[in-house]
Amino acid sequence: MILFDLVQASPVQIPDLTRCQVASASSDRGPPVTLYFNCCLPITGPIVDFSFEKYKPISKHIRRPAHTASDEYIAKYIKAYELMRALPDTDPRSLKVQANLHCSFCNGGYLQAGVTGDIPLQVHFSWLFLPWHRWYLYFHERILGSLIGDPGFSLLYWNWDDQVYGGNQLPQMFTRVNTSLYDEKRRVAVQRPTIVPLAASTPLNLNDSIVINQNLNNLYQAIVTASTATLFMGGELRAGDDLRNSTVMKNRLGGSLENGLHTAVHYYVGDPRTQLLQNMGNFGTASRDPIFYSHHTNVDRLWDVWRFSMPDGERSNHDDPDFLNAEFVFYDENANMVRVTVRDVLEHQKLGVYYEKGGSDDLWISYSPPARTNQSAVPVAVAAGVQYVREAPLNGIISIGTSFSAIVKRPSEKKQSKTLEVLNIQGVQVVRDEFVALAAFVNIPWAGASTATDSVEYLGTFNIVPSTDKSKHLKVNVKYEIGDNLKRIGISEEEEVVISLVVTGDSNAVTIQGVKIDYEDQEIDYEDQ
Repeated sequence: MILFDLVQASPVQIPDLTRCQVASASSDRGPPVTLYFNCCLPITGPIVDFSFEKYKPISKHIRRPAHTASDEYIAKYIKAYELMRALPDTDPRSLKVQANLHCSFCNGGYLQAGVTGDIPLQVHFSWLFLPWHRWYLYFHERILGSLIGDPGFSLLYWNWDDQVYGGNQLPQMFTRVNTSLYDEKRRVAVQRPTIVPLAASTPLNLNDSIVINQNLNNLYQAIVTASTATLFMGGELRAGDDLRNSTVMKNRLGGSLENGLHTAVHYYVGDPRTQLLQNMGNFGTASRDPIFYSHHTNVDRLWDVWRFSMPDGERSNHDDPDFLNAEFVFYDENANMVRVTVRDVLEHQKLGVYYEKGGSDDLWISYSPPARTNQSAVPVAVAAGVQYVREAPLNGIISIGTSFSAIVKRPSEKKQSKTLEVLNIQGVQVVRDEFVALAAFVNIPWAGASTATDSVEYLGTFNIVPSTDKSKHLKVNVKYEIGDNLKRIGISEEEEVVISLVVTGDSNAVTIQGVKIDYEDQEIDYEDQ
């Protein structure tokens, strides 16, 4: 077990809100374009500390699937957002400022506090992602309820994981033109009745049954097999950690829910007629679209499903003090600035928030992905000249192109009972001026853009949303549990396997530094890289 120097580490703190920067995003495609975002937040007074007593819920907030909402509730929802949109842009409760909350902490609007150097505060690509967004939804919901005088008002979740009852389509209530829920900057091709794919490599013109099967496998691989907090929630990010200057051994690690399913939905809803996939496809603009909040409500619900509804029993969040004590700031329904911590948001029932069970959760939870192969592809790969790739830094910089295959050695020691076999794609570097998706496969050396993601050979997809110049050159490690896949294929006794990576988007933008397969303790909550 690795020992961590917790003395030198510290939790992320609330930034100095008087030191706001203009955020930007750039694209080099066609005529160069730079978008600037003034996401600076209004300072409304002294910051108050959250307490469960101070914010004791008057009634339960029961969040239900959006596609099952009654006309009466939809009318209430529309009214709430009408009132939010009508508030002055300087009002912290307005949709303008609510959107700026996401922009400011996701697009480099503020710098980390209490650290040396100018390091942007980023709440994506790490263990901060899920708790930050849960707090965001909590206060957003309270504001909407306050505006319509309904303390029990609850956000609806876009049930895009539902592959049976229509939740996998854009909810009809958000497609009503000239209402407060409509956003004209959405991809036309994903309007109802199109099924939204959950992997950004899936074409939109496929038969519905094909998309559904691929969606089921994406859900299974991203949630069911990602059984540790690090794999599912993401790895550590402590005060002073800089996404721009990480090393291969200490790269940031986003979780499977964020990297795959969450970001694929952002991509498909974003409008390709705009620069950088506004609104939903860009961090700087995503939360301008009301569908953002229902999308993230489902992301939050799936965190709960991952914890309590998996076949292997209850799972655990991170328990590192620097995770639990990380601080954020939000506005409440009275426009007060509120200091919150991660530890207070881990049990949403304590906040008065409950989820109605998804109609088809059991289908993807119990999904059994089919195997397209039944023997090792290593001999075929060797004959075709596929290279061996070792762990970083033994390979230098490897350009992926549109597709790349490598033969990778598995651990020589015997697997212990309470460990997972994990694939680590090391030092993935992306120039974030366009959306990029990196799909990973095992035992398919010929994998390419047309390779389906409905079989057990598919490991998952790492999706990258375009971002600002300040964090344009993102370097991360990407991890997938691989033992379940090898067992289902029937190659769990092989000493070597073929790993293939397929790029959708800018094929010149992705490089890696190594590929490693290792065992990781199922119980450990610290990132072992």
